[in-house]
Amino acid sequence: MEIGSIFEINPATVKRGGETEALHLAQVDKYGKQQCCFTASGREAIELALISLERECPDIPKCCLLPAYMCDCVFLPFAHRGWEMVFYSVDRDMETAGEELFRLALEYDPGLIFIHPYYGTDTCAGLRGQLSALRRSGILLMEDVTQSYYLEEAGKDADFVVGSLRKWYAVPDGGFVASDIPLAEDVLDSGEAYARERLVPLVQKWEYLKEKERRTGGTLTAGWLPRKAEYLRRNRSLENALDGYQGVRRISSISAEILSKVDEEDARRRRAENYHTLYQKICGMKRLWAALPEEEMQAPLYLPVYVKERDSLQRFLSERGIYAPVLWPVGEENKDFLEGDETYIFGHMLALPVDQRYGIEEMAHIAEVLALYEKQPVIGIRADANETVATGHVMRCMTIAEQIKKLGGQVLFITADEQAENMLSRAGLEHVCLHTQWNRMEEELPVLREVLQLAGIKTLLVDSYQVTPAYLEALRGYVKLACIDDCFEQVFPADMLINYNAYHTRFPYEETYGGRTKLLLGTDYVPLREEFGVAQVRDAQDEEKAFSVLLSSGGGDAQNAILGVLQRAVQIEELQSVIFHVAVGAYHPQGDAIEAFAKIHEKVKVYRPCLDMAGLMADCDAAVSAAGTMLFELSAMRVPTVFFQSADNQRYDREFFEAEERMLFAGDITQDRDACIEAICEGLKRLKSDDGLRQRMKGSLARVTDGNGAERIAAEIMGL
Repeated sequence: MEIGSIFEINPATVKRGGETEALHLAQVDKYGKQQCCFTASGREAIELALISLERECPDIPKCCLLPAYMCDCVFLPFAHRGWEMVFYSVDRDMETAGEELFRLALEYDPGLIFIHPYYGTDTCAGLRGQLSALRRSGILLMEDVTQSYYLEEAGKDADFVVGSLRKWYAVPDGGFVASDIPLAEDVLDSGEAYARERLVPLVQKWEYLKEKERRTGGTLTAGWLPRKAEYLRRNRSLENALDGYQGVRRISSISAEILSKVDEEDARRRRAENYHTLYQKICGMKRLWAALPEEEMQAPLYLPVYVKERDSLQRFLSERGIYAPVLWPVGEENKDFLEGDETYIFGHMLALPVDQRYGIEEMAHIAEVLALYEKQPVIGIRADANETVATGHVMRCMTIAEQIKKLGGQVLFITADEQAENMLSRAGLEHVCLHTQWNRMEEELPVLREVLQLAGIKTLLVDSYQVTPAYLEALRGYVKLACIDDCFEQVFPADMLINYNAYHTRFPYEETYGGRTKLLLGTDYVPLREEFGVAQVRDAQDEEKAFSVLLSSGGGDAQNAILGVLQRAVQIEELQSVIFHVAVGAYHPQGDAIEAFAKIHEKVKVYRPCLDMAGLMADCDAAVSAAGTMLFELSAMRVPTVFFQSADNQRYDREFFEAEERMLFAGDITQDRDACIEAICEGLKRLKSDDGLRQRMKGSLARVTDGNGAERIAAEIMGL
């Protein structure tokens, strides 16, 4: 069963060519306007309204107040015609305070106010009194009913009513504008050619679904599967072309013929029934909830829900054949005007399909899938990051967490203190603080057990060098345990053990754990963020650009390696032309001193924090890094690297990364800092002068990891 996505059209129902009678739709006639024109799209309807307004009212101030929560395609006609756009706030109930409209009207003296009742509810009801007063002052009103087409209250008091019909019916094109102001229909172009093109993917979808129905169990042969990708690709291309078109086209005869036969009352009834059925079934769910009260929903376009982890649910649904859109992506014009509530709406709103193609059976199926998502396990992750503990533990666990969420699981980070809170909040990850000592983990057990119980956590991933066998033993019976161990200094009573380092072969894991523990060993399990798999790799140095080096030492840098390398490099003639890009962690003890150094050395660029590490790596010719997970990230990006040891647990990295000319090793900075820094600079001189060496290193680095380790770990954890 597939539910949602673009409408499909049965080709046998399409009349191709020929004249059609003037189109009338009862739901458009209800606005009571003297003028009505059907266009190819809602965006073009807005364009026609603006052209007509400017023609009839040439002195109107070209400033419009618009809601900050809006589809970015709405802004295109205003931008195209040179209107200033001022945005007003929308809260989580998708309503706007009238006081704000009055304030903005006084401040900007707009000629037009644009409103948009959302999702079939009159979310503008509380504004209509204020809007009437503003209209009496001479400001005109445009109401977009694209999401509230069936609403009786919408549009009647507006100077222009605009909307898209493609959201409601199976037509290749269709929008409308209604007004008592004369409409500039003389500017209309023909929409026939575009409609014929867009009809193709809609018919292809119909053929795809019918073929799928004919197959036993709804399966398709390999030859049919590409057809779905083809009609989706074609449809996306035509949607982009629609947004890029700056004229106004008349609705096609194809769509006019289809719409003339539509039973609008039946479509309205089926949507209402579907909405009610699905609404009742999702009541009480904790990971998602209806965005608007059912009693206020009169004419649903979708069932809008807020979701804790929206992208996770959208993927979960699509993998099961349910396509719930995000309305809308943030546009360039309004992104700088978003407040807290609009940001929340854009980040958490998902639209569940309830249109007239479906009935009770499909709504029950959506509810079953949502219930399955609701029951997905809660995975706890116990890790810390602070001035002493490098950020790498939390960072690699965040990468695993994102993959767990993609699989539909829930994640709760548990930390001893609050110092990792900003990192986790920026990533949108739920977290709780135990308010305990990070280096005395056994003392946290009573409060940790309480958190595990309250959160419903059944599996716990622990990533800390402070963990002890006694700590894990005390948790057995409460949860399944997974543990990251890259030292092999203790034997842990865990259900799963992870060591993604190549040097794991030094230790007798198999013999020690004897089949009692699931072992995830080797570079197949390196937990790299997705960005390291898709970022552009720099294959050759641009001769016109200065040689650039990424410099990083992890979050701790107890030996002050970064500043030491910079201070020495500026003294070496061969390195004085090098541009150093310095990535400084949030807890770096010498962050201020490094920034001060950069102020007097223009070739030193500091990123504190670095928000796009993969992009920075892609822009660099070489790197200097402490051993650890970053070496695998540099491998994925194929960046020739000089690395050094800064902690005892890194001592085995040398053997693997030195082999096959993968990287250059500069020594243990904890043993002889000056000698290590000198070796780092000598390594940089070699890399700068020897392009052949750099190319050989890139070839070796490309074979280190495929970048899918986090996905593999997440799947194994979900399966515990």
